[in-house]
Amino acid sequence: MSRTKETFLQGAFLLAAAALVSRLLGALYRIPLYPILRKEGMGLFQMAYPIYSLLLTLSTVGVNIAISKLVAEHEAQGDHAGTQRVFSTSLWLLGISGFILSVSLFAASHVVAERVAKDPRSFLSIAAISPAIFFVSLMSAYRGYFQGHQHMAPTALSQIIEQFVRVATMFLLALGLLGRGIEYAAAGATFGAVTGSIAGLCYLLWVFSRQDRERAGAPAAAVCAAAPPAGAPAAGDRATVSTWSVIRRIIEIAIPISLTTGILGLIQMVDLVLVPTRLQAMGVGYEEATALYGQLSGGAVPLMNMPTVVTAALQVSLVPAITQALATHDLARARSRTATALRLSFVLMVPAAVGLYVLNREIPAFLFSDPGVAGPLAALSSAVLFLSLQQTTSGALQGMGHLGVPVRNLLLGAIAKVVVTYVLTAMPQFGINGAAYGTVAAFLIAAALNLTELQSRLGHVFHFADMVLKPGLAVTVMGLAVRYFFNRLHVFVPSLGIPTLAAIALGAAVYGIVLLLLGGIRTSDVSMVPVVGPRLAPVLKRLGLTRE
Repeated sequence: MSRTKETFLQGAFLLAAAALVSRLLGALYRIPLYPILRKEGMGLFQMAYPIYSLLLTLSTVGVNIAISKLVAEHEAQGDHAGTQRVFSTSLWLLGISGFILSVSLFAASHVVAERVAKDPRSFLSIAAISPAIFFVSLMSAYRGYFQGHQHMAPTALSQIIEQFVRVATMFLLALGLLGRGIEYAAAGATFGAVTGSIAGLCYLLWVFSRQDRERAGAPAAAVCAAAPPAGAPAAGDRATVSTWSVIRRIIEIAIPISLTTGILGLIQMVDLVLVPTRLQAMGVGYEEATALYGQLSGGAVPLMNMPTVVTAALQVSLVPAITQALATHDLARARSRTATALRLSFVLMVPAAVGLYVLNREIPAFLFSDPGVAGPLAALSSAVLFLSLQQTTSGALQGMGHLGVPVRNLLLGAIAKVVVTYVLTAMPQFGINGAAYGTVAAFLIAAALNLTELQSRLGHVFHFADMVLKPGLAVTVMGLAVRYFFNRLHVFVPSLGIPTLAAIALGAAVYGIVLLLLGGIRTSDVSMVPVVGPRLAPVLKRLGLTRE
């Protein structure tokens, strides 16, 4: 394995591990926060985030990827002056856009609360989160710069620091402001996004300044070792890129990626805009509508998103893998990598979806002390699989250079989300579950269209036996075992915690064993498991339990 490949895999694993830690913290904080704010406070807390996420998408998402690409290009050419021009230009660009959006959201917080969120009390949470846009925008420039140098540790560690400080601030301010009213406590919790982003930015500034000092004090031998390879132009041999050309290229690369993420934010905005209004049209009071929205967005949606952190990391790794294969005109390797990614998405996400459905009441009752989350969680559980497939197929299409295809398909899914949510949420037999079914429809349509596009462009990448039949048989046994084991154990242990956790652990073991017996796990799959995988894979292969 080449050094470049090692660096790529190490960086991808580091980012995936950091994302997993951040996602776990982002989910676990809701367990103690939910009893503090209760469902009404969680509704107010959640009302600020779709608006914040959408504006953040406009300011940053896709731009850091564009920065990393441009930095890597200039570094490969030995144009260090061009690298600095890219970084300085992007820092100013993101700083100005982030500042404008922060100030605009703060100034419009009352209007947004009344006309968009439909609850005037949410203006405090919206105003509290607005400064975070500016600081996250600056962070994106630094993260893109480090990633362009194949230095992933600063990005990963800044994500963890940001989340730790965010969560700590949430509890301190939520508890401290609870006596002033639930809207103040929710705003205090929302302000954690600001302190977290400041902490992450401070860490990146420290790393950047430390590297500057190291470069300034580097001995001559180190400078020579860092020189460009023979034949590469030196920085002084050619003109540095202009500021406007940097801005143009950043925009060209970032727009398709930003649009995809923006549509994901729009799907969240659909719930914010339509759910309270449609529930009220059905006769539900606005306080109860806010509480139901909190159960969906603060309880069910985070549980749906938790497993997909794995396929999000897979998507990031798939883009360069497909790009590399097609750059060498190796269509078979591109097809094989895409099929592998899709198979892993099915193998990993099918049990996650079924597990959430089978324990749809027990998991939220244990985590949030609110069994009312069960309805929207059961309706939303299948979206785990469809969202993961949308991520994986989008990564493959982006790697092939078809940046606009995932945007178009996700937009069609978002349109379906609007229609289904609008119609079903106001129907008494569906209520809040109608919004969940709208989300399922969005990702189902987007994933199916992406997969169809891949099939037409790459050939046969969908294998029914490996992706559906074997995982489907294994997960059926798993679901029955989980339900039976929980019911039996709950008789002897009346609390929810131990039976729920034990049932999840048993379900994972049963699923893995059955899938092994069915020949649904390959040796390469096991070898990818950190620490134990490389040692376990040859053992299972010798026993005939895995295949190539």
